[in-house]
Amino acid sequence: MAKRSSAKKVRTKANMNISLDEDVVRYARSSAKKSSKNNKTFIAVIVCLLIGLVGGFFICQYVMRNDCFELIGTDEIYLTLGESYVDEGVRAISLGRDVSDKYSISSTNMKMNDDGSFTADEVGTYYIVYTVDDWQYNMLFKVQRIRLITFVEPSEDMVEQGVVNG
Repeated sequence: MAKRSSAKKVRTKANMNISLDEDVVRYARSSAKKSSKNNKTFIAVIVCLLIGLVGGFFICQYVMRNDCFELIGTDEIYLTLGESYVDEGVRAISLGRDVSDKYSISSTNMKMNDDGSFTADEVGTYYIVYTVDDWQYNMLFKVQRIRLITFVEPSEDMVEQGVVNG
Protein backbone atom coordinates (compact mmCIF):
# COMPACT_ATOMS: atom_id res chain seq x y z
CA MET A 1 0.00 0.00 0.00
CA ALA A 2 2.82 2.33 0.61
CA LYS A 3 3.70 2.21 -3.05
CA ARG A 4 0.21 3.20 -4.09
CA SER A 5 0.09 6.20 -1.82
CA SER A 6 3.47 7.42 -3.05
CA ALA A 7 2.31 6.98 -6.63
CA LYS A 8 -0.77 9.05 -5.89
CA LYS A 9 1.44 11.76 -4.45
CA VAL A 10 3.57 11.77 -7.58
CA ARG A 11 0.49 12.05 -9.75
CA THR A 12 -0.83 14.85 -7.59
CA LYS A 13 2.44 16.77 -7.87
CA ALA A 14 2.41 16.24 -11.62
CA ASN A 15 -1.16 17.51 -11.80
CA MET A 16 -0.19 20.51 -9.70
CA ASN A 17 2.75 21.24 -12.02
CA ILE A 18 0.46 21.07 -15.04
CA SER A 19 -2.06 23.25 -13.24
CA LEU A 20 0.62 25.77 -12.32
CA ASP A 21 1.91 25.83 -15.89
CA GLU A 22 -1.61 26.53 -17.18
CA ASP A 23 -1.98 29.35 -14.66
CA VAL A 24 1.30 30.87 -15.82
CA VAL A 25 0.18 30.66 -19.43
CA ARG A 26 -3.21 32.24 -18.59
CA TYR A 27 -1.47 35.00 -16.65
CA ALA A 28 0.97 35.64 -19.51
CA ARG A 29 -1.91 35.84 -22.00
CA SER A 30 -3.89 38.29 -19.86
CA SER A 31 -0.76 40.39 -19.31
CA ALA A 32 -0.13 40.43 -23.05
CA LYS A 33 -3.71 41.62 -23.67
CA LYS A 34 -3.34 44.38 -21.05
CA SER A 35 0.03 45.34 -22.48
CA SER A 36 -1.48 45.47 -25.97
CA LYS A 37 -4.25 47.77 -24.69
CA ASN A 38 -1.67 49.98 -22.92
CA ASN A 39 0.46 50.16 -26.08
CA LYS A 40 -2.58 51.19 -28.13
CA THR A 41 -3.43 53.87 -25.59
CA PHE A 42 0.15 55.11 -25.55
CA ILE A 43 0.27 55.30 -29.34
CA ALA A 44 -3.07 57.15 -29.41
CA VAL A 45 -1.79 59.70 -26.89
CA ILE A 46 1.42 60.25 -28.88
CA VAL A 47 -0.53 60.69 -32.14
CA CYS A 48 -2.87 63.23 -30.47
CA LEU A 49 0.11 65.17 -29.08
CA LEU A 50 1.78 65.28 -32.48
CA ILE A 51 -1.43 66.47 -34.15
CA GLY A 52 -1.79 69.14 -31.46
CA LEU A 53 1.80 70.33 -31.90
CA VAL A 54 1.57 70.50 -35.69
CA GLY A 55 -1.84 72.18 -35.51
CA GLY A 56 -0.57 74.67 -32.93
CA PHE A 57 2.41 75.52 -35.11
CA PHE A 58 0.23 76.29 -38.13
CA ILE A 59 -2.29 78.26 -36.07
CA CYS A 60 0.57 80.30 -34.59
CA GLN A 61 1.96 80.96 -38.06
CA TYR A 62 -1.49 82.09 -39.23
CA VAL A 63 -2.06 84.42 -36.26
CA MET A 64 1.44 85.92 -36.50
CA ARG A 65 1.57 86.23 -40.30
CA ASN A 66 1.34 90.06 -40.31
CA ASP A 67 3.41 90.73 -37.18
CA CYS A 68 6.19 93.28 -37.53
CA PHE A 69 8.34 95.68 -35.57
CA GLU A 70 9.89 98.24 -37.91
CA LEU A 71 11.09 101.82 -37.91
CA ILE A 72 9.00 104.43 -39.67
CA GLY A 73 11.35 106.31 -42.00
CA THR A 74 15.02 105.61 -42.51
CA ASP A 75 17.26 103.97 -39.95
CA GLU A 76 20.24 106.27 -40.66
CA ILE A 77 19.89 110.04 -40.61
CA TYR A 78 22.52 112.70 -41.29
CA LEU A 79 22.00 116.17 -39.87
CA THR A 80 24.17 119.23 -39.51
CA LEU A 81 25.05 120.37 -36.05
CA GLY A 82 22.27 122.61 -34.76
CA GLU A 83 19.48 120.85 -36.67
CA SER A 84 16.93 118.84 -34.77
CA TYR A 85 15.43 115.45 -35.48
CA VAL A 86 11.72 114.80 -34.93
CA ASP A 87 11.13 111.15 -34.11
CA GLU A 88 8.96 109.31 -36.64
CA GLY A 89 8.29 106.34 -34.33
CA VAL A 90 7.79 102.66 -35.06
CA ARG A 91 5.15 100.36 -36.47
CA ALA A 92 4.58 97.30 -34.30
CA ILE A 93 2.03 94.54 -34.82
CA SER A 94 1.98 91.71 -32.27
CA LEU A 95 -0.32 88.69 -32.53
CA GLY A 96 -2.50 90.60 -34.97
CA ARG A 97 -2.85 93.68 -32.69
CA ASP A 98 -1.39 97.12 -33.34
CA VAL A 99 0.90 97.90 -30.39
CA SER A 100 2.70 100.83 -32.04
CA ASP A 101 1.67 103.20 -29.26
CA LYS A 102 3.39 101.06 -26.60
CA TYR A 103 6.96 101.85 -27.60
CA SER A 104 9.59 103.57 -25.52
CA ILE A 105 12.80 105.22 -26.63
CA SER A 106 16.19 105.85 -25.12
CA SER A 107 19.04 107.77 -26.67
CA THR A 108 22.70 108.49 -26.10
CA ASN A 109 23.83 112.03 -25.26
CA MET A 110 21.14 113.71 -27.35
CA LYS A 111 18.88 116.28 -25.81
CA MET A 112 15.16 115.74 -26.08
CA ASN A 113 13.45 119.10 -26.54
CA ASP A 114 10.01 120.02 -25.23
CA ASP A 115 8.48 119.45 -28.67
CA GLY A 116 9.83 115.86 -28.75
CA SER A 117 12.68 116.56 -31.17
CA PHE A 118 16.30 115.60 -30.58
CA THR A 119 19.41 117.79 -30.87
CA ALA A 120 23.09 117.29 -30.14
CA ASP A 121 25.78 119.68 -28.94
CA GLU A 122 28.70 117.87 -30.57
CA VAL A 123 29.53 116.29 -33.89
CA GLY A 124 29.16 112.51 -33.76
CA THR A 125 26.91 109.51 -34.25
CA TYR A 126 24.12 108.97 -31.79
CA TYR A 127 21.46 106.36 -31.61
CA ILE A 128 17.88 105.96 -30.51
CA VAL A 129 16.82 102.55 -29.20
CA TYR A 130 13.18 101.58 -29.57
CA THR A 131 11.56 98.86 -27.47
CA VAL A 132 7.91 97.83 -27.41
CA ASP A 133 6.18 96.95 -24.15
CA ASP A 134 4.60 93.77 -25.48
CA TRP A 135 4.80 90.08 -24.62
CA GLN A 136 6.15 89.00 -28.01
CA TYR A 137 8.77 91.72 -28.57
CA ASN A 138 9.83 92.48 -25.02
CA MET A 139 9.41 89.37 -22.88
CA LEU A 140 9.70 86.53 -25.39
CA PHE A 141 12.28 87.74 -27.91
CA LYS A 142 13.75 91.03 -26.51
CA VAL A 143 13.55 92.82 -29.88
CA GLN A 144 14.88 96.35 -30.27
CA ARG A 145 15.22 98.65 -33.24
CA ILE A 146 17.98 101.26 -33.53
CA ARG A 147 18.05 104.49 -35.51
CA LEU A 148 21.48 106.10 -36.07
CA ILE A 149 21.64 109.88 -36.19
CA THR A 150 24.89 111.46 -37.29
CA PHE A 151 25.47 115.15 -36.62
CA VAL A 152 28.18 116.66 -38.80
CA GLU A 153 29.68 120.11 -39.36
CA PRO A 154 28.10 121.55 -42.48
CA SER A 155 30.43 121.93 -45.44
CA GLU A 156 29.83 123.31 -48.92
CA ASP A 157 30.41 119.87 -50.51
CA MET A 158 27.78 118.25 -48.33
CA VAL A 159 25.23 120.92 -49.16
CA GLU A 160 25.98 120.60 -52.89
CA GLN A 161 25.67 116.80 -52.77
CA GLY A 162 22.43 117.01 -50.82
CA VAL A 163 23.71 114.94 -47.91
CA VAL A 164 22.70 117.65 -45.44
CA ASN A 165 20.55 120.73 -45.61
CA GLY A 166 22.35 124.06 -45.87
